[in-house]
Amino acid sequence: MLETKASPLISSPLREAVSTSVVTDEPITRHYGRQSRARERWEALIDYQLIEWGRNPSQLEDEDIQAPSKMTIHLATLLAGALSKFDFPAPTRIVPDAHGGIVFERRDGNAFESIRLSAGGSVEYCFFENSRLVSHEHWGVIED
Repeated sequence: MLETKASPLISSPLREAVSTSVVTDEPITRHYGRQSRARERWEALIDYQLIEWGRNPSQLEDEDIQAPSKMTIHLATLLAGALSKFDFPAPTRIVPDAHGGIVFERRDGNAFESIRLSAGGSVEYCFFENSRLVSHEHWGVIED
């Protein structure tokens, strides 16, 4: 067995492990922090739905529906990532709209929110409570 000689460039081995009482129930992310449930949901929607759509947008084609382009799907991924970082509640579903856009929808009891990304890159936000429009905003165009 080879033996390493002591050197000022090599630290000595640790004798005992030190307990740090680290909380391990929350997953550690690539951002080196705890991840919220909303962010986990956003990442799952990005990884398992938007990326899959981007690989094969033709799977969304229908007689009356124009499938989102790869660029629109890419912009939706950027939008989802940004909303996730700002802890915006994750949608309950993501659906293509009839004109090549993508809609993020969230229902919570009597509340309903939608964020519509058009094929041209503009974003529209609507919030409904008891089926009445409470808030409507236009957020402009997302650019890559």
